[in-house]
Amino acid sequence: MARGSYSHLAVSVADLDRAETFYKQVLGFRAGARYRSAGRRVAAFMESEASSFGGVFLRLGDVLIELLGYEPARSPDRSPRAADEVGYAHLSLLVDDVEVVVAEAGRHGGSLRTRFEHSFADGVTTIAFLVDPDGNRIELIAHSTPVERAAHAEYLGLAELGWPAAAPSRTGHA
Repeated sequence: MARGSYSHLAVSVADLDRAETFYKQVLGFRAGARYRSAGRRVAAFMESEASSFGGVFLRLGDVLIELLGYEPARSPDRSPRAADEVGYAHLSLLVDDVEVVVAEAGRHGGSLRTRFEHSFADGVTTIAFLVDPDGNRIELIAHSTPVERAAHAEYLGLAELGWPAAAPSRTGHA
């Protein structure tokens, strides 16, 4: 069996500056250097009609995402795409305080879609879905206690996989 390791998740965005600001300011990612690519060969390789694109990689802990701004950008038929449609469903992040992140998202072009609370053990787990300015879904998870976090991992079948990899920072952001 061929083995590999995680590289990154790429997300196409309408406005690279706006998206980078959103992921940095709202979710606490840090950015690498920007790059540009153009030409028919690259477009054919990417299966894109765009003449060029710019990109930037962002990191949050062990998670690496790549934002791609195609020129011209094509908007989907509707946004956000329904969660049960085949394809990218959401990016999931652990945060200290869902409300703080949702409020910050609103100031940067994102919006809350749904929110609920559940108890897996001795506390409360708050889970919310928001969308970035381009309609990409982001799941926010906040556990009130370490026991609650461990019970949630057990419920999801992730206890043996080391989820979550690390507790969120204590800044209120992801």
